[in-house]
Amino acid sequence: MLPEYKRILYATDLSESARMALRHAVSLANCHGAAMTILHVVPDLVELMSGDAGFDIESHFSRAEWETINATATTRAKEKARERVREMASECVTDNPRCPVSGAELKIQTGDPAERILAEIQTGNYDLVVMGAHGRGTFMDMLLGSVANKVVRLSPVPVLTVRLPVEKATG
Repeated sequence: MLPEYKRILYATDLSESARMALRHAVSLANCHGAAMTILHVVPDLVELMSGDAGFDIESHFSRAEWETINATATTRAKEKARERVREMASECVTDNPRCPVSGAELKIQTGDPAERILAEIQTGNYDLVVMGAHGRGTFMDMLLGSVANKVVRLSPVPVLTVRLPVEKATG
């Protein structure tokens, strides 16, 4: 028996490999008559800045100050991400009145990308996840970990990872 895909989760980090993955997600959704959900996760900005700066930013501001900073920055980041996702999705809109991108549910969340994607898989009743993969290589993935690697290892449903063709990835 061949698999049937009725609900596809497309997870994007807005990269070029994610753009390529979107085309695969749309093609599969068209072929299977599947509904699509588009998910982009915005990292928690205070955590991100603390990690990049090498010290705990939260300790330099009052709780109310950093919550305000984080909320404002997160709201802006989510708005920008929503615009970028819509722009990417518009590139894949087909003439089909039931185009999966046109009817896709768009979710912009905040937090650790792999954890949020895995949580969405658990709650969304998906049959397939489609996402881009940067392909730094096994050694780098082992050292740094990668969102795609973690999702592939822990997802209860199949995950299609899409890489850029070699000529685009290197140049």
